[in-house]
Amino acid sequence: MSARRMVRLEEIDFPNAHFWAYFLSTSYPNALLEETDQTMYDIVGQVLPVDVRWTDAFTQYYDGVIEERDGYLDAPTTLETPLDGGDTLKIEFHPGDTLFFLGDTELGSTGPHHRTGTLPYNRLRSLLSLPDGPLLFQLLLPMARLTPEEAVELRPLLGEHFTAMGIPPPSHPALTECLISGLAD
Repeated sequence: MSARRMVRLEEIDFPNAHFWAYFLSTSYPNALLEETDQTMYDIVGQVLPVDVRWTDAFTQYYDGVIEERDGYLDAPTTLETPLDGGDTLKIEFHPGDTLFFLGDTELGSTGPHHRTGTLPYNRLRSLLSLPDGPLLFQLLLPMARLTPEEAVELRPLLGEHFTAMGIPPPSHPALTECLISGLAD
C-alpha cells in the first residue's frame, strides 16, 4: 500500500496554471454556458494549459484505475490545511473524483456521482479574511450554495482570482458565468 501524497497550499497557489486548469475544469459538474453550450472544461481549455500528463501525475492516475477502482485510490493526493475556528479542510484528489471534507465530515464531491451545494456562501466568504483566504475560498467554491444576490457579489471576486491564475481578462465573463451556473440555486 502506498503512502498518501500530501500537497501544501503553496504548491497549488494561484500562479500554478496546471493545477487551476485541472481544478476548474473538473470541479463544476453542473456548469454550462447555455448560449454557447460550453462546459467549464471547454472554456478552461481555451485559456489555461490543460496538461493531461501533469493531471495524471497529480491525481496518481494509472491505466485501469477507473475500471478497477471506479477512479478512487486508497492513498490519494491530499491537501490538509487549517481553517478558522479550528476546522481543517481536507481535499482528496482521486483520478476519478475530488472529495471535500471539513474535519471528518464529507462536504461533497465533484466526480460522476457529484454532491455539491453543501456549503453556505456566507461561510465561504468568511474565509477571505484569513491569510490564505482567497485561495481557500477558491478551493471550496465548488461546494458553495449560491443565491442570485450572492452571484452578483461573486462576479468581481472571480475576476480578481482569475487574473491571479493567469487567465486573460477577455475570458473572464464566459468563465464567470459558466462557473456561476454550476453553483446557482
